[in-house]
Amino acid sequence: MTDARTDSGRVPTTRLTTVSAHGGSVTFDVPAAWETIVLSEDAGVVAALEPERAGLFRTNFVLTAGPVDGPLGDWQRQVARHDEEVAEHLVLDHEELGVGGHAGSRRLTTHWTPARESVTTESWSTVVGGTGVTLTANVGTLRLTEMAPLIDAVASSLVVRETGCVADGVPGHVPA
Repeated sequence: MTDARTDSGRVPTTRLTTVSAHGGSVTFDVPAAWETIVLSEDAGVVAALEPERAGLFRTNFVLTAGPVDGPLGDWQRQVARHDEEVAEHLVLDHEELGVGGHAGSRRLTTHWTPARESVTTESWSTVVGGTGVTLTANVGTLRLTEMAPLIDAVASSLVVRETGCVADGVPGHVPA
């Protein structure tokens, strides 16, 4: 599927713009024409939603960043348990790879919306200085091939800077 590398050889067919989160320590590109929702300048949640498509599922990207306890592997096991038990996601693939310039992982899952639309979710996660960062792409499964070049472009644009990711009060971490 896709990974967070810049050498995929695919070219996005839309103009991208850079958005930032978590006080500017995390940036990624999203389609310029899409609706972007930023909770606040320091928010750990940013979303970009495809324009309306006559009631159909809107492809979207969601970035979350916040404090986590423990290393990447422990955090990812907690997320996986939640996805499988609560959100009823079926894990299709998982691999360890570089994400935003740091050690990370990629997960591919599928699930149904309440409207019974099949959705494929691809997530890239890393932990930097006690901050867990996840970029997630959600796309209607039947549009996955069509949207793959854009998903690749957005994933490969993710940058996580260590400055700003080290949080006070996180056990085992020294504030910057």
